[in-house]
Amino acid sequence: MRSLLIATTLTLGLSGAAMAQMQPSNPAETGLSRPIIQLTGILAKNMDVLGLNEDQRADVKNWISTMPTNRKALETETVALRAALRQAIIEGRATEDRQALADKIGANEVRLVMMRSNCTDHWRSVLSEDQFAQLIEIATK
Repeated sequence: MRSLLIATTLTLGLSGAAMAQMQPSNPAETGLSRPIIQLTGILAKNMDVLGLNEDQRADVKNWISTMPTNRKALETETVALRAALRQAIIEGRATEDRQALADKIGANEVRLVMMRSNCTDHWRSVLSEDQFAQLIEIATK
């Protein structure tokens, strides 16, 4: 019984850490666009409800261990670019310099949107049609 309690505590602790990592940045704080769709966190919280098999659960855990870190790195870069653009505007730097920064910000915003789009495509390929439909239903409540 004690082993079960320890295992459960560890599992919940790891799940909590993973969920914290998956949380998107606050758009109001970062100045970035609000995410269009967010499925991974909902999927991770509802693996039992969706009836994921062991392979699907392993895929979710692998995805959570890598992809949010990639997204957050791009978000951090984009926030820094926005700060650089703000400073360039204040300093009255050449329009070409400001345009180059704005172009990089725009490209990063597109990459962020497409990361979420690609994430959705990934879950569509990992889950059955019924599981994916149920995930969308849960996400839109």
